[in-house]
Amino acid sequence: MLRRSVRVGFILMVSFVLLLTSYQWDNQVEASENEGFIRAFWVQAFEPGAKTPDQIDKLVQDVKDANMNTIVAQVSRRHDAYYHSDVLPFTEDPAVPEGFDPLGYLLTKAKEQGIKVHAWVVVGPMWHTVYGGEPEDPNHIWNQHGPNAPEDETWVTEDYSGNVPYWQPYLDLGHPDARDHVVNMVTDIVKNYDVDGVHLDYIRYPEDGKGYNATSLERFHEETGRSDRPQPWDSEWIKWKVDQVDSLIKRIYAETMAEDMSAELSAAVLSWGFADPRSTDWWNMDPIQRSHQNWKEWVQEGYLDYAYVMNYDSDADPRREERFNQWIEWQKDLPRNRGIVIGPALYLNTISDSINQIRRAIDPSPLGNRVEGISPYVYNVWSNDGLPQEELIRSLYEPTEHNDGNPPFTEPVAVPTPEWKTASHGHLLGTIGSQLSNQEVTIRRGKAGEVIDKVVTDANGHFVLTDLEPGNYYIEVNGESDLQKVKINTQQVSTITIE
Repeated sequence: MLRRSVRVGFILMVSFVLLLTSYQWDNQVEASENEGFIRAFWVQAFEPGAKTPDQIDKLVQDVKDANMNTIVAQVSRRHDAYYHSDVLPFTEDPAVPEGFDPLGYLLTKAKEQGIKVHAWVVVGPMWHTVYGGEPEDPNHIWNQHGPNAPEDETWVTEDYSGNVPYWQPYLDLGHPDARDHVVNMVTDIVKNYDVDGVHLDYIRYPEDGKGYNATSLERFHEETGRSDRPQPWDSEWIKWKVDQVDSLIKRIYAETMAEDMSAELSAAVLSWGFADPRSTDWWNMDPIQRSHQNWKEWVQEGYLDYAYVMNYDSDADPRREERFNQWIEWQKDLPRNRGIVIGPALYLNTISDSINQIRRAIDPSPLGNRVEGISPYVYNVWSNDGLPQEELIRSLYEPTEHNDGNPPFTEPVAVPTPEWKTASHGHLLGTIGSQLSNQEVTIRRGKAGEVIDKVVTDANGHFVLTDLEPGNYYIEVNGESDLQKVKINTQQVSTITIE
């Protein structure tokens, strides 16, 4: 499988030979429950579940009892922090006891039981009217860069007509300052807490044709030579927005790994639309066209450790049941260099139907392939049939009427050890010192050697490559002959700033 878009002929030939001789690994990062398997719970912060010591004690015990091994805990709902942050204001959620650090306490309790903890942060939405009034803290981005900020200071995205959805305004991911904020929000957690990973949510544009922040639109004009306000369905405009999300996830990955190579970066990603992914061109599907989230590339090119796919469907609806089955089969068979976790929706199903979906997610595809884990959504909204939560938890690990006497998690299982976390390769994070976007960067292996890749810098002048063989590389910017040398080391992020 070719990971890069630009290759020389020799690399094409070698890659093709490797593809033929090692198809099983390239076709799927091999996983089974005997070799390690992620059994996670998403735990959101809108309902009780991880806000007090008693709630967290119960959460950890439930996960332990259910023979699960990972908690993906929402620690930032809308750019507020359920932890002590150097970037975000502490949450104004009245359910959190004064002086209590939910993330810190969860880490202590979970690690005592050998349970992994991933800090779940929401990227896109800035605020939500479900909280009542506007945030009181003057440092919250709503107050500094929200809908009421001056045009040159707002980070909010707009629709084609210039409207902002007041009930849930979004960051515009084409805005350079908003992008810096997101990177700082993620790396802040890894710097200050011993988390096993960070989990990104809403790392995309909102649907229905947003993206018209004035600063972002100006960048689009500068980079394309256009001067119009593109229609929402304009193909060049859609591609430009896809590139903004792609380049942001690449930078987040590189900067997170630079802080802690052992940490895992994952994201909740979309499975929208009723087109069959097994027979439809990816670029034409809803994740790309509606929200510009090219997550298939992220797991194929190594810019994310795990994609947690939001396979939110109800088995009570035959059309949605079929869609669930189509997507999970496609996910299992998808050629990739990183992992995929199936995320069935507990809140849309009865407990019995959820157990059935979990079994189907764990089973191999007709071609014999599996994913790397499962993460039901969500621990604290566990079914649509009004049964107590304990009925779900018990049905995961012991025979009940909801699982026909066949629970899916009868024994504990370890999390997998990602092969790419120990492979003999390193990553590159480069910066153009003047922070110029859309500059062409050529990366060579050796001063006069082969071209490894050609990329363009992002909104903040950064460029990223992952999974490079150790050795000396040379960077060329816009065809200039003054090459810059950088050495790639195994399991490190090498950085270079080019003035």
